[in-house]
Amino acid sequence: MKKLLLIAAFAAACTTMSAQHKGEMNIGGSLGFYGGRSTSSVTVGGSTTSTSTPAGTVLELNPEFGYFLIDNLELSVGLDYSMSREATEITDNRTLFSSVNVATLTLGASYYIPLVEGKLYYTPGVRFGFGGGSRVQQGSNQNDSTRGIPFVFDFRAGLGSVEFRPSARIGISVDILDISVMYYTVDSGYDNIKVSSTLFDAGFNYGLSAGVKYYF
Repeated sequence: MKKLLLIAAFAAACTTMSAQHKGEMNIGGSLGFYGGRSTSSVTVGGSTTSTSTPAGTVLELNPEFGYFLIDNLELSVGLDYSMSREATEITDNRTLFSSVNVATLTLGASYYIPLVEGKLYYTPGVRFGFGGGSRVQQGSNQNDSTRGIPFVFDFRAGLGSVEFRPSARIGISVDILDISVMYYTVDSGYDNIKVSSTLFDAGFNYGLSAGVKYYF
């Protein structure tokens, strides 16, 4: 009987654990999708003309490993793949697109602030990424132009991240507000000539980013 009570007490303790203590680890990943349409209107002489074009679309995949260096402070390392696509020109009733594919190694840090102890946490954090990729530009003559991206630096600040803990081992995260800055250098196609571009993007409820973690 005593053994059964001890086993029951141990099981109860395990189910009430919250994975934000020093030395605890997790594996998981997140998937994000953003998109929509952009509409512009022009009024001339009382007549209004509206034009609707596809807005930029972004798909992201980010598997990662996390480790709590101290209580409530998680450090993470992972891989991030993102594909962005946006309309650049409309010609002959055809929309031309530019797409950028980027893969980076990411390093991040998040701080867990309990909102409902053991169940719901506010988890603001930052993430840095280094890598490369390619950029593809559609042409009006249906010929695509591909340029290499030998260097990418990506910084993200997750200001609206929350994590729900349905059990002691599982965490479900959602991000509704983040700020990101991406810098990349694009090959021009000519010897010894590079073209540098800096992208800045801030989003609020602009799509959905969700993830799942397994704690151990």
